[in-house]
Amino acid sequence: MFGAISNKDLENIDKYFMQFIEFISYKKNEFDYMESVGNSKVDAMLKRWNEKIREVDKTTKDDMRVIGEIVLTTDKVEQGIYKCRINSDSSNPTIATLRNTLNKMLDSLDDATTRILRVMSSYTNNDYSDSVKVYEQYTAEMRELMESINKLGEALGTNARTNLNNGQTLENNSAIMTESTNNLAAKANEQAASLEQTAAALEEITSITRNNAENASKMADLGKTVRSSVTTGEDLASKTASSMDEINDKVSSINEAITVIDQIAFQTNILSLNAAVEAATAGEAGKGFAVVAGEVRNLANRSADAAREIKDLVEDANLKANDGKKISDEMINGYKELNTHITETIHIIEDVSKASKEQMTGIEQINDAVTMLDRVTQENASEANQVKMIADEVATMANDLVSDAKSKKFN
Repeated sequence: MFGAISNKDLENIDKYFMQFIEFISYKKNEFDYMESVGNSKVDAMLKRWNEKIREVDKTTKDDMRVIGEIVLTTDKVEQGIYKCRINSDSSNPTIATLRNTLNKMLDSLDDATTRILRVMSSYTNNDYSDSVKVYEQYTAEMRELMESINKLGEALGTNARTNLNNGQTLENNSAIMTESTNNLAAKANEQAASLEQTAAALEEITSITRNNAENASKMADLGKTVRSSVTTGEDLASKTASSMDEINDKVSSINEAITVIDQIAFQTNILSLNAAVEAATAGEAGKGFAVVAGEVRNLANRSADAAREIKDLVEDANLKANDGKKISDEMINGYKELNTHITETIHIIEDVSKASKEQMTGIEQINDAVTMLDRVTQENASEANQVKMIADEVATMANDLVSDAKSKKFN
């Protein structure tokens, strides 16, 4: 077959062939070409072989470059970089098909991720109106991912719309609640102030009522003292009337005695006249007796005059005693009437005192109730102010929620 080919040539051919096997098996990166062995036939064969081997070497190196780029590209894809492409080419149909398939896959991934990132960026910027267009070429997980993102956008848009509606409702309600709580707080504060004034006024009324009750008790005690004094005055007036009656009796006795004295003086005067007549008849012998008779007559006249004066004085005293008796009787009647009025007044004062005490008890109960109501009102005012603060916070939150919802875009 080989003509005059020596064993050494065969050995070189075998080594050359085994090197080629190692080369195409990627056990050897560089091929050591053999250009001549000194045999023309073998050299011609080696020349043909070397041409083919160089073609294989070129194709292999092209394949290695493509495969190297594939390795680098897959490494970038593993890092999430989808903009990379396999730029090297190969005449090897298998490698070329692999390159084109991978580039097509990268184009698809790049397109999908670019559109997904665009939509997700819109979502991040609160724009939920965008969506990922799902092409027919996408199936399985990628299609499910795109549809899930679109569902997420719809859910976020619905949530944003709901938040806007709820925020606007909350904003309106919080405005109403804020106005109501402001009115409540204002009225509670006004009520608290009014109750403080009422409590102060009730305290003053309580003090006045307490003083009235004490004064009524003092008036009742004073009325009893006055009634006792009136009773004593009535007794004294009665005794005075009795004394006046006794004086009248004594005056009557004195009048009787004066009448007797007046009669004796009259008789003595007659006797002295008779004695004077008899003395004049007796002449000189009766002169001394006439003098005595004249003196007796003078004494009788003076006694009669004194008796008349005493009688006049006694009659005047009797008139005065009768007047005193009338006055005493009037005093007794007046004391009795005064005693009756004082007794009635004492009853009235006692009723007033009792009513004042009952009123005092009622006012103290009212005062306690107002004090408790004032405390509760103060607490209500404090609670109303806290509710107002909460309402203000809710209004702020509602405004923030509406502002946040309005900053979002949705279909």
